[in-house]
Amino acid sequence: MPALLPSPLARLYETAMRLGITVLDGAAAIGRWPDDDIAAIVSFGEHIALKPGLDDGLRTDVLAMALIVAAVMGDCPTGHPCAITAPGGLVVISQTRVPQPGSGPGKLATLLARKCGQDTASAAFAYMTPETADPSPWAQWTQAVNHQATTPRHQQADRQGRPLALVPPGVYEDV
Repeated sequence: MPALLPSPLARLYETAMRLGITVLDGAAAIGRWPDDDIAAIVSFGEHIALKPGLDDGLRTDVLAMALIVAAVMGDCPTGHPCAITAPGGLVVISQTRVPQPGSGPGKLATLLARKCGQDTASAAFAYMTPETADPSPWAQWTQAVNHQATTPRHQQADRQGRPLALVPPGVYEDV
């Protein structure tokens, strides 16, 4: 019998991997994080960038929310109550927790986190869908996240030019 994954966070990373969703944990190598209140950025339902420096409890809840967002986002309205319409292909999840999620993605995220063993009252967070056509950093971030997520790790480098394969996991420069 295979060993169980040791933590709720590890179980959520495994879930992302099985779904084919790339998680960039502590995305400092991409560039300056766009805003202190942003906990995660979900790009086209395929890539999740998590803010550097989140503690494991918050990281677990945010990743649960990001996985649900990745599953329910689309570029046009569907009429489904859980669907998120993101015409620019980007959903930004804030660190503002929704204490008692109603029906929708927040409720699903809370259920997912609990199913993975996280003891949380809520894994629901406020989110927004920015327009990527304006001259904001969002278009650049979408491009950078997608490039970083699709480049093999041994070919990636941090902003100082060090190959990421040689940088220990969880070690990122301050920005």
